[in-house]
Amino acid sequence: MGKFNFTLEKLLDFRRENEDSLKQEYTTLGSELSLKERKINELLSEKKSLMYSIEPTVGRMQIQRNYLDEINQQVNRLRLESLELQKGLAELLERLVGAQQERKVLEKLETKQKDEFDLRLAHEEQKELDEFANRRILKGGENYG
Repeated sequence: MGKFNFTLEKLLDFRRENEDSLKQEYTTLGSELSLKERKINELLSEKKSLMYSIEPTVGRMQIQRNYLDEINQQVNRLRLESLELQKGLAELLERLVGAQQERKVLEKLETKQKDEFDLRLAHEEQKELDEFANRRILKGGENYG
């Protein structure tokens, strides 16, 4: 009997690569989401500090008001982008879980086939040892006869 060869090894490798690719994509999207959230927090912090500063002239107050409006628009845009990223992450997580389940199924099948192979190999080895012992006994019995 030769060495164990899992017949679906290439498929298992493909599924592992697919899972790794999805993990990388998930990490990348998570990083993008973190950056957006950080930018939102920075803008809100800037807005908060500007809300309490008092400008001496009407013209400067109008410029400040326009800038605050721009900050609000940026925050709203970033929140929408953040929501889209969260949806993408949720979908990607589902795909990742599915890929992990597919990989685990194949790994369990591989383990089961390997265990069966090892058991058959042990039986074959025991059978050969038994035959060897029987031949020795028969040879030994012929010498005395």
